[in-house]
Amino acid sequence: MHPEHFRCLTHTSMDVFQMLCKLEAKIFFKTYAMLLTQILSPIIYFFFIVTALSKTVGMISFKGILIGYQEYAMVGLISMSLMTQMSRIIYRVTVDRRYGFFALKMQSGLHPLLYIIAMSISPCLGYLIQMLVFAIFTLIFTLKIPLINFILLTFAGFIALYFWLSVGVALTMLIETYQTRDLLLTFLIMPLSFSAPSFYVIADAPIFIQFLAWINPLTYQLQTFRGIAFGQPEYSTLAIMISFTILSLFFSVWTLRKANLITNENI
Repeated sequence: MHPEHFRCLTHTSMDVFQMLCKLEAKIFFKTYAMLLTQILSPIIYFFFIVTALSKTVGMISFKGILIGYQEYAMVGLISMSLMTQMSRIIYRVTVDRRYGFFALKMQSGLHPLLYIIAMSISPCLGYLIQMLVFAIFTLIFTLKIPLINFILLTFAGFIALYFWLSVGVALTMLIETYQTRDLLLTFLIMPLSFSAPSFYVIADAPIFIQFLAWINPLTYQLQTFRGIAFGQPEYSTLAIMISFTILSLFFSVWTLRKANLITNENI
């Protein structure tokens, strides 16, 4: 049997999958610098951007209800934190490809979807830690986001998170060099983060900013998150967000199936 044929076998998938999940979780908790970054990042953004602007901006109207700028912008920070997790999975998959671990996992019969889920353990743990930090902010600053809404928002965040993680995996498979991916991420994350209405009201923005916002997937995630957080759910944007995630997962699985097991990956 040709070695490539082993990637089509799935009888060992669950055993390998469980082992990978444990390994990724162990790596995450042993990377102390990463843990510290996950904790400090939302703290810095919240205090130096949200808190600094809250007194200036005051109250914001969202679907006919007035909410504080701190609540409004904190949801924006949550959405931005999802995008930052994409760089984590890109790094992990890049290491896998460079040292041949990706080829071994595929030849062991691991299904591409299970590979994505296993490699997502570290970003998902990072996301949960950051949500814990945001929950503490909600209590300390008495932000008007009910507990049940915050829990639902956290679950919705996982749906959106897998969109960005799937995009990250696909980019890693399609672009051979780490330098090119790093350059692309630099010019991708910043415009996507700030063209979406993370810190501004989309209806008050100039027309060209509104245009950029509405072609940005992050905008639909933000609209869904704010609807859940403030008790005004938007089912249309939720459906769009779920559709984006499903499509990105299918595309990512396709790129994994087509990826060459022998790579010239360079870091």
